[in-house]
Amino acid sequence: MTLNDEQNELLLRYLDGSLDPGGQAEVGELLRDNAEARAFLRTVAEQAVVVADVERLDQHKPQPARAVAPVFRPWKWAVAAAAAFVLLAAFVIASAPPKHMAKVSDILGPCQYIAADGKVQDEVKVGTVLRVGDTIRTRSSRAWVKLDLNGGSLMTIAGRSRLRLLNVDDRRGFQLASGNLWASVAQSAGAKPVSIQTPTATVEAKAAQFDVEVHSMTSIVRVNSGTANVLRLADGQAADIVADHQAVVSARRSRPFAVARQPEPVNEWSCRLIAGSGSVFGKWLPPDEKNSVRLGAAPLLIGKKTTVYVTNFSVQCSGSPPVLIESGSRVRIHGTTRTDSPVYFGITTQRIKGVFFGKYTAKVEAGALGQAGEPWQVELPLSRFKPETQHQPGSPTGKELADIWIVSTDESAELEIHRLEFLPGEVDR
Repeated sequence: MTLNDEQNELLLRYLDGSLDPGGQAEVGELLRDNAEARAFLRTVAEQAVVVADVERLDQHKPQPARAVAPVFRPWKWAVAAAAAFVLLAAFVIASAPPKHMAKVSDILGPCQYIAADGKVQDEVKVGTVLRVGDTIRTRSSRAWVKLDLNGGSLMTIAGRSRLRLLNVDDRRGFQLASGNLWASVAQSAGAKPVSIQTPTATVEAKAAQFDVEVHSMTSIVRVNSGTANVLRLADGQAADIVADHQAVVSARRSRPFAVARQPEPVNEWSCRLIAGSGSVFGKWLPPDEKNSVRLGAAPLLIGKKTTVYVTNFSVQCSGSPPVLIESGSRVRIHGTTRTDSPVYFGITTQRIKGVFFGKYTAKVEAGALGQAGEPWQVELPLSRFKPETQHQPGSPTGKELADIWIVSTDESAELEIHRLEFLPGEVDR
């Protein structure tokens, strides 16, 4: 829109500092609505700064005596020009489309917040707002964080996960470096699609409910409703995953990239400890005369001066179909510990073909493990596992098993696992 003489005069009077508050407000509205007004003010302000610089240099030259007379003061315009730049900058910031954010709506366990400027907070509370560049970590197997993305979209990360908010054009961008994520993306007015980057894939969705499990070499994407587009970073292959389908996205081009229907749930699972990348977390130990497979607990720093020793077993990454939790389900574990210390067993659950549900734990005292240093077998019925929070149902019956973890707080216990099974309820004969 072309400026008229009255508008030009208004802008010049603003630079001269002769406008009252009403006139200054009128300038603000003009700048907001008229791109030419912004360009005009910027040009005049820049010229005023140049004139002021010339005048300042000229003042250092020897000058003949002369009569004092009213003169134009470029320095005054330079000050006004600076004010104009501030006004323009404020306008540009206010006019820029807002970057997306996420608000912590629920949280459990040790988590860490890393701001975009690098500042670290080891305590995260409900109500914390994450903005582009910020990172949140869930630091233990029992931890989770639920995020409200606005517009009806929700996201949960759990276990040992790391999520960062990214600035992606026309997307609400996230980077899931590792761990588990459940997302419900709602298609609401003005809401942008969600884009999730992993080490091996980019997942985008406008309206979908899906979950992603991420490890350094593999990402597993399961879509339960709606549609998500998945791009494999290794070679640029892309595919749409529709409801009730999934894809395994490897960093290796030699591995097939194809969409397949999700298999039907089973009610038992025997974790092959050497099943593949991401299926277990821990440290491998050499075989001994008693056990050919030994997985030692790995140290995990979950807070200041707090370290636990953890093994973790993933259902999906082991290649198993979904595992249904029944009322009589049992967990059977073979292992050893070398001190009289308790061991904690936990399970992560989600709704069948749905969102994150919760975590349940069971504590086994040293007396139930037998003599220290000797192999033990523990069989825990589902009733032994208690919810981590009060608002969770007392039992996860009817839900899906995502993973199992085993923890010791005692380093000298040297916790190691030799075998792990999830068994159905015993059938009456």
